[in-house]
Amino acid sequence: MKRCILLSILGLCFYSCEDYLERDFLTSYSTTSVYQTEQDIRFALNTQYRSLRGFNTAQGNPRRSEYMYANLTDDSYDRSGGRGSNLDITASSGLVVDDYIYRYAVIRQLNEFLFRAEQAKPNIDPALFERYMAEARLIRAIHYARMNFAYHEVPLIEEPTDPDFLPKRATRLRLFNWIKDEFDATATVLPESYEDSGDVVRLTKGVALTLKARHLLNAVDWHPDVPGLHAEARVAVESVYASGVYKLDGGADGYQKIFDRRSANGGSSGTILTINYDRDFRPNQFPNTVLPKGAFSGTKRNNSNFNGITSSLVEAYQMQANGLDIHNSNSGYDPASPWLGRDPRLDITVLRAGEIIPRKGGDGVNDVYTYDGHPKVKPENGVTTDDVSKNGINKTGYHWQKYQGFDFITPTRSDMHYHFVRFAETILLYAEAVLGESGDIELSSSLVDEVRARVGMPDVATSYNGGVPISDKQQMLDIIILERRLEFATEGPQRWFDLRRHKLAEKVFADPNVYGIPLGKDRKADANVDEGDLDDSKKVIAGSRDSFDPTLYYKWPLPQGSVDSNPNLLEPPE
Repeated sequence: MKRCILLSILGLCFYSCEDYLERDFLTSYSTTSVYQTEQDIRFALNTQYRSLRGFNTAQGNPRRSEYMYANLTDDSYDRSGGRGSNLDITASSGLVVDDYIYRYAVIRQLNEFLFRAEQAKPNIDPALFERYMAEARLIRAIHYARMNFAYHEVPLIEEPTDPDFLPKRATRLRLFNWIKDEFDATATVLPESYEDSGDVVRLTKGVALTLKARHLLNAVDWHPDVPGLHAEARVAVESVYASGVYKLDGGADGYQKIFDRRSANGGSSGTILTINYDRDFRPNQFPNTVLPKGAFSGTKRNNSNFNGITSSLVEAYQMQANGLDIHNSNSGYDPASPWLGRDPRLDITVLRAGEIIPRKGGDGVNDVYTYDGHPKVKPENGVTTDDVSKNGINKTGYHWQKYQGFDFITPTRSDMHYHFVRFAETILLYAEAVLGESGDIELSSSLVDEVRARVGMPDVATSYNGGVPISDKQQMLDIIILERRLEFATEGPQRWFDLRRHKLAEKVFADPNVYGIPLGKDRKADANVDEGDLDDSKKVIAGSRDSFDPTLYYKWPLPQGSVDSNPNLLEPPE
């Protein structure tokens, strides 16, 4: 691996992984001349923030996006079977290789930054310098935490290294504890909030503590002290919860607000860390990646339309009146009108038949059509590209709705921001930590009720136990896991975390088929089929996850190329 340095005089440039590994900025800038002032440090640090991604940028790799982890779950499927969707997790698969190389490239950049920044220390206010270093350390810890979770044992590199440095792996516990200590250390330095409006997207104490709790609870399946994990996680998120800095935006509209422009630049009190995008300087192409083929693009070309939502996720959302599962005969669910009376988060999450959306080639506002992927439904406005029986499109018939804005022309240049950490996650982590630490089902249930009440859903007791308070600890944990699925569907890795750390993958992938919209009896297209028919035998099969191997799913292998170039990775971790 090459020694890497990232310097950005403008603070606007963000280089690809290949650039990280191949470009030597010392040929252009002297580290002794650049790392001198507070402005130098701030510009260089701003560039490090670019490694925290929500969406793939206009020229970026989709595999480096937080939302792509949904493809590793029962919520989403990539029409190509790629980007993790077919669960073909090997030492040479793209997701495994790219994630490892990208994160180490970033870590090496951060190590260089932390080392070189010391040159400017005499010229910067000591408290500000300490804060900048804490921000960089927290970004590094975030990347290490993901690697510790995915690959388990990887090298722990804390300072710049020479090109011929061939590190050994650290034990999973050693790396885990180092990450935890970094979260703790940075939390003591970072402020709870910033007075300057230009700093609203910077890292805070709330970010460090929430991600610490996430890190701790992500280890419940292997750590030797699980009670200690729950106790420490509870302290961390209880602090954020009680700080008064964050709150849930009220109502279904408050939930919708998270995923539109009203939440930008601190506009949502439920956001703890936001990743900003800009149409001119740093656009993302998320809409182009997930929108239906027939949706607008400002030109005549089609959207990529890779990701589709599964019927499993669609059917997980309950009825709003009583909180019952739609498979319950007493729920009031009507297969002929499947979207009526459901959890409001469903309609905000899923773009489905009957939605009126801009037509491709139009102005993005006035030229619209009604989406429907059923082969027997006559297309409107000449749109013929969305039929699930055609090749090259998402075959589930359900599309991603969050973070879509149709008030601009080109979905390859979106400026929708991404919320990397939300207060709702803090609340649900708190509920799980309390349950694990003391078995306090009453408090745990009340915390879940907060998240549900925000969108007008009945409380836990009503929804799951006929109005009687929950008394079973395992049932309460299952409720928390489901609530996290419904709250964060398609946003990021939350569902992936739960499937892995609670060992749920064998259950959810027992049937390798990925189901989408109902077509008709024996999957023969029939326009008269109920849109919400729950019979799997009538649904389109969008793909298969027959490559699922629990051993590899729960522990990603190290990339073969990395092992070939560094045989020390095969040595026992230390």
